[in-house]
Amino acid sequence: MLGFVGAAAGYAATRFIEPEYEVQATVLLEQGTGVNNGRTDRGPIQADELLKASGWRDLLRSFAIADPVVNSLALFVEPASKGDSTLFRSFRVDARRLRPGDYTLKITGARYALQTKAGLVIEQGLVDDSIGARLGFMWQPTPKLLAGRTEVAFNVQTPREASIRLIKKLSLSLADGSSFLFLKLQGDDAERTAATLNAWVEQFVVVATALKKKNVASVAAILEGQRAFAAQNLQDAESALESFRVRTVTEPSERQTIQPGIEMTNSPVFENYFKDKILADHYQRDREALDRILAQGKLGQAIAREAVLSVPSVNSDPAADNLRKVLQEQADREFILRRLRESYTDEYQKVRDEQTALVTLRTATVPNALEAYLSQLRLREQALTSSIAQSGKDLRGIPSRTIEEQRLKRQVEVNAEMYKNLNLKAAEAKLAEAATIPDVSVLDPAVAPLKPTRNTAPAIILGAAGALLALGVVLAIVLDQVDKRFRYPEQATDDLGLFVLGVVPVMRSKGKRGKADEAAQVVEAFRTIRMNVRYAIDASRPLALTITSPGPNDGKSLIASNLALSFVESGARTLLIDGDLRRGGLARTFGISAKPGLVEYLDGTALIAEVLHPIDAHPNLTVMPAGARRRRAPELLATPRLSQLISQMAVEYDVVIVDSPPLGAGFDAYALATATGHLALVLRAGVTDRKMAAAKMAVVNTLPVRVMGCVLNGITMTGVYQYYSYDREYSAQDEETAARFADGVSTREQVLPRGRS
Repeated sequence: MLGFVGAAAGYAATRFIEPEYEVQATVLLEQGTGVNNGRTDRGPIQADELLKASGWRDLLRSFAIADPVVNSLALFVEPASKGDSTLFRSFRVDARRLRPGDYTLKITGARYALQTKAGLVIEQGLVDDSIGARLGFMWQPTPKLLAGRTEVAFNVQTPREASIRLIKKLSLSLADGSSFLFLKLQGDDAERTAATLNAWVEQFVVVATALKKKNVASVAAILEGQRAFAAQNLQDAESALESFRVRTVTEPSERQTIQPGIEMTNSPVFENYFKDKILADHYQRDREALDRILAQGKLGQAIAREAVLSVPSVNSDPAADNLRKVLQEQADREFILRRLRESYTDEYQKVRDEQTALVTLRTATVPNALEAYLSQLRLREQALTSSIAQSGKDLRGIPSRTIEEQRLKRQVEVNAEMYKNLNLKAAEAKLAEAATIPDVSVLDPAVAPLKPTRNTAPAIILGAAGALLALGVVLAIVLDQVDKRFRYPEQATDDLGLFVLGVVPVMRSKGKRGKADEAAQVVEAFRTIRMNVRYAIDASRPLALTITSPGPNDGKSLIASNLALSFVESGARTLLIDGDLRRGGLARTFGISAKPGLVEYLDGTALIAEVLHPIDAHPNLTVMPAGARRRRAPELLATPRLSQLISQMAVEYDVVIVDSPPLGAGFDAYALATATGHLALVLRAGVTDRKMAAAKMAVVNTLPVRVMGCVLNGITMTGVYQYYSYDREYSAQDEETAARFADGVSTREQVLPRGRS
């Protein structure tokens, strides 16, 4: 039923849902997607790739793309009627003064009135005037567009809110290693959705190209700065060499004197001396330069990457690898920060994270790496100084001017080589900047579909039906969990640990044939109970059994009476004792006198022969009524006469069945069960309290009573109980009465009517 209600509700909902269109576009990615597989054969001069695969997705979903699209197509305004969309093609807003909300433009003749959704008039004027200037609107529709209209309702959002909503509708697909980026956009207007997606990919190409040019320009600017720094160093070195030669040109020539020394260049001492001297001067010069840079950094000035890299040893010394890596990381983070600031504000978390990381690099990581490298240079310089001092003993006579000239020449050569390399790289960067091509291009533009892309009506109908069905299942589970009444056989076997002796079906049929079939089912049920009880009791002990229930109205008296009749039908001499001294009614059921009975026998006012009443209609059946109802009658069940009575009757009869009060009535049922030694519990579907039954059975387990099992009463033989039913085609019949039974006459076995106990 809930499924039909849900389907009807879903069908009603589909009448108010707009059709949905989906448009697609394809963008070709030239670089940044891994398509080159690390190859470097793209030409001698070319710009580096801009973004990786994840970067393209982030760029497409950024406000740098969405905001221009929203502003160019006026997606921040939504008319209530699609027919009014032509009025808002020139609609623009001033984001600083914009007041978003729902508005209605009412036109009366040559005048208009702009009011809120609540009816508050905000502005009035002529139809050819600008509308909504105080609200941040830049809108002036022509009278021709407004002709024939009396009321135009529309909603205005901020451009950023419209961008967020638009970004959520965009879906991207880019496989690993693929050069094709697939875009999908959904909307309720096919033409407008296609135009939006085309504007989106065009803006994407524009922004990607601009970012690429900025990236290349940044690299070119850095290389140009390094080239200028290297040119200045080369000029300084050449000037120093020239000054030295001018200063020493008038002095006497020492070539003849030095000639023997030159011949000594074959000696390792001479070679090591000049090599160590030049290297020591090189280390000293580099160390002093780095010391100055580090001192400036400690004074709060930023350590320039170009200045550090201009020191020769930093570029060539393997020990400076860590310093070069740190400087490269600083340059990379500066570039990333500049790129992020082009799309986001300084409040954006990624921008703040990059700023924090960059500050840490500038103030701690770079100075620490520079200090570590300076320590190594100092150690090398000290070692070389000691070596030079040792070698100088043999070379004191060599003029210092020659050594100085060699050092200056070496400085010129080093600076010239550095300038040559940087000059070449700077030229390549300028050419790359001039020849930069976009990384992306539109391969397939979006086309407006003629029909809705997806029919959501079946999904909504099925979803509503499924939702209500699920709700019904959940409600059924919840009700089952909170329902404390007995419902299923597993609650007796698993929760209470009882063996099911038998299941007594409920009798509800009104026709003769139906009643006869149900009577046959009940007879078979009691035959099963009789069999289970007979073989559950030790054959060496008398068959004495107390039948009770956790509470009233479970049908224990009915079960006791019909079980006694079943034993009688099997030929067993059966005694049925009404042990319910409070509300016993077996005397009325079998049509015998209620007094004297069990009460009179227990208090000694009646003999055993006076309380036993044979039933004429049922040979072998004897009934002992409860007797007179007295306030203190339950106390008699605690006397030894009860046990003596049960023992005596068990000898005289084949079966003794005691119908006791409910366990919840008092101690009566416990006393009777202790006297018989056996107990069977009656559980009635939809009536018996499971928690109460568990509590009472916990008390029974402390007594010297063997619990035979339980009888399930009032059961509808469907669902989990259908396996307890019997095949009606195999019901037992007398041959001479079979024809009459087919007409609705019941079998020979009798079933007593159901009682309330």
